[in-house]
Amino acid sequence: MAVTIGAAELRDRLATGEHLVLADVRPEAEWRRATIPGAIGLNVYDYFIPQSDEAGIAAMAGAAARAFSAAGIDGSVPVVHFEQATGMVSPRGLWFQEFLGLPGGRILDGGIDAWIASGGMTQPGTGPALAVAGAEALPAPPAPRLDLVATIGEVAGLDPGRTMLLDVRRRSEHEGSFVHPCCARPGRIPHSAFLFWEDLLDGGRYRPAAEIAAAAAAAGLSPDRRVITYCHRGARAATALYALQLAGYRDVAVFVGSWHEWATRTDLPVATG
Repeated sequence: MAVTIGAAELRDRLATGEHLVLADVRPEAEWRRATIPGAIGLNVYDYFIPQSDEAGIAAMAGAAARAFSAAGIDGSVPVVHFEQATGMVSPRGLWFQEFLGLPGGRILDGGIDAWIASGGMTQPGTGPALAVAGAEALPAPPAPRLDLVATIGEVAGLDPGRTMLLDVRRRSEHEGSFVHPCCARPGRIPHSAFLFWEDLLDGGRYRPAAEIAAAAAAAGLSPDRRVITYCHRGARAATALYALQLAGYRDVAVFVGSWHEWATRTDLPVATG
């Protein structure tokens, strides 16, 4: 499927006068310093839900809908999400867009670094900085694509023979030798396969589909089963989701609460080592 766009293609399309929304998802200071001409600043990184229940997912949908509406993203115009180089933020931007059911999103593969390397000009970002944030005065959320979301209930009750869990954190997080200070417990969700998210990238771009498919197979994944990706709080998991889609996987979701939520539930088991 079409997940990414190259810098050269983006330059060509802009040169023809095509209207595109360019969403710079880097920190605001970097966007204001130098960005692709006309790009908006959109923070998609700092919103994480404490609970992936129905209310939490509805609030996330509302927060995303408000930010994307303010950015003029309504599915009628193609959107290109970019950061410095392809990492954990531009895929999260695309994930939010598709979660809202809005078509036409792409990731600028290689990010603004690739844009500059291709000869693209930059200018300071101007206008208001937008963000997926806040929990008050939310608009009524749209009908989100729940197939892209896994709740803690689904993960806790999944059948390992039909659905596979993929932990994309660092190996030290997976094994439990490192734990973020905000997490209640170290370890991983039982039955999790492991594939470090950065190994799906090379030089700030996604690896070729065949290489991603081989890495996924080596991790024990199969494209004929649903795959749920998770990390610390759901950002790196989106990078893995689109890598798997590039490799031909069609049923992939992000456990949006990820390890941070799972670790708080002392009634749920953990694995270490």
